[in-house]
Amino acid sequence: MSKPLYVTNPEQWLSETAHGPDLCCVVIFRGSWCKYDRHYLRKLGQFHLGNMKKENVRIIAWTSEGAEGAAKADKDWGLTAELGYDEVIGDDTLALAKYLVADEVLPALLTVTPTEAGVDMHVTAGSYPNGMVMPGMIWYAHHGKITLQWEGTMDLLGRPDPESLWEEVKKRKHALDCGNAIMPAHNKQMKLCTASDIDLAMADCSIL
Repeated sequence: MSKPLYVTNPEQWLSETAHGPDLCCVVIFRGSWCKYDRHYLRKLGQFHLGNMKKENVRIIAWTSEGAEGAAKADKDWGLTAELGYDEVIGDDTLALAKYLVADEVLPALLTVTPTEAGVDMHVTAGSYPNGMVMPGMIWYAHHGKITLQWEGTMDLLGRPDPESLWEEVKKRKHALDCGNAIMPAHNKQMKLCTASDIDLAMADCSIL
């Protein structure tokens, strides 16, 4: 069985993926076991359905848990079936993540072991043979130009607030549409989800 393009040639896969739609988002999550990922990806998906999908947005979720973990998250969380995600993919070789770091697309994207992340008790042994990629996000607009970059850290529980990141993306897309140069939005410009969002995830499960 041949390997998918995001494994064999992540640069080409990302170029083809980002050049088709008006806007493209790749959101990186830890795995199907993480209840905060569940809460956030569903929150982002609900905002996508109500606000972004009509603007020809492609949204893809990626995890280093591998194909089985990606399929489980997609099914259990209703990402493609209910919330408008175009794909949920997993690759435990980390080919895409390695490319994003090496090409300075997401240079601060972290890869840690489950032990370093403190989640050994929540993951299946051997499910991250090359490490666990921490949360991140990249947006493209105007058929392939980077408009937003965000990388999570080990001590940062929040993720980009969907409404705020959407405003940042739209502002930069408009500038590109007008022929202007832009600087992508990055971590320091990102408003994060509130403490109440974290509380909701914690109420669902103590895993963060």
